[in-house]
Amino acid sequence: MRNLFLKYLNNTISAEELNALCDYCQLDENDAEIDVLIKEYFDTESFADDGVVYRNLEKQREDSWESIEKRLNDSRAPKRLTRSFKFKFSIAASVLILGSFSFYMFSRLKADKTNAIELHDIQPGKEQAKLIVSDGTVYNLNGKNEEVISDQGGIRYKDGETLAKIASNKFMTLMTPRGGNYKLILQDGTRVWLNAQSSLRYPTSFSGKERVVELKGEAYFEVAHNSKQPFIVNTPSQKVKVLGTSFNINAYANENSAITTLVTGRVQINDKSDRKLQVLAPRQQANNNGTTVTVENVDTDLYTAWKEGTFRFRSTPLPDALRQIERWYDLEIDYKDIPESIKIHASISRDSNLSTVLHALEKITGLKFNVKGRSVSMMK
Repeated sequence: MRNLFLKYLNNTISAEELNALCDYCQLDENDAEIDVLIKEYFDTESFADDGVVYRNLEKQREDSWESIEKRLNDSRAPKRLTRSFKFKFSIAASVLILGSFSFYMFSRLKADKTNAIELHDIQPGKEQAKLIVSDGTVYNLNGKNEEVISDQGGIRYKDGETLAKIASNKFMTLMTPRGGNYKLILQDGTRVWLNAQSSLRYPTSFSGKERVVELKGEAYFEVAHNSKQPFIVNTPSQKVKVLGTSFNINAYANENSAITTLVTGRVQINDKSDRKLQVLAPRQQANNNGTTVTVENVDTDLYTAWKEGTFRFRSTPLPDALRQIERWYDLEIDYKDIPESIKIHASISRDSNLSTVLHALEKITGLKFNVKGRSVSMMK
């Protein structure tokens, strides 16, 4: 059935094969398998190592959808097609708009890297950070270990190697540079993934009624449950209160909003005066622009993929995507000629060199980038 499904998406299916596919898909008991096929086709992870996999330009969407509607009403299709069946294939066909281009991009990126931007290639970011004690002592963290445990017993790597003994009443700040990220385990067992150009200030041990940390930049939290001691994340624009949950906060100074994405559990968004603004349920996201807070349901993977080593964009304005790339590759990007109207769909490995990433973006957008040292601008 997989073969027939792919033939349908690639518009190579015969009338006889289409009838067989229709018969199969009209049976409700086959819905689960069909959903899996559609999800597999839409999931772009398998192409991540080669950069970009698909795009969504409005003109292409319109042209493709006209073709899809025509195919759904094709005379070869059995007249007994139900509305639900057509809807099911409308979903699959909408995937074709993006998916068919995935294969094109995949093959082109393999065969046509000779035209990539000419530059001394810039390597991707890596695990690197500094741990700063409140007395001013600075520890450069070993990238090969990727994760540090910091509590009242001191600082040690996950393999057990002790870095330093720290008094229990000290505050620490974990700082990642551009082109760096790191993982941290706090005294209560809470795990934190800190993205590039970010900082987290925290105590070596939690005391009192709350567990309070301060975040600048972006981090993903898996909070250890303690109903008697809520976990508080302070950012420059808001407070996030949790008991035990996993969530992502993007609170960079150069972004328009603080974005909180809840994966599991429950969180409460407060303003800086501790007034409750919103409560989030799993798979919801709060966008706080400093004036209003809006909440919507989202695919959380889009906002947490960075900690798994992937840039993932879906209808992402090009400047927003470039800011992520700028932080990870330690770049200075000139945004004045970059159109905000272009939105991209892509999955790109954060392990890729800069030339691969920019080459992929050129293929998606039709734009050309100029790189001098670590400065990037549009070519006119």
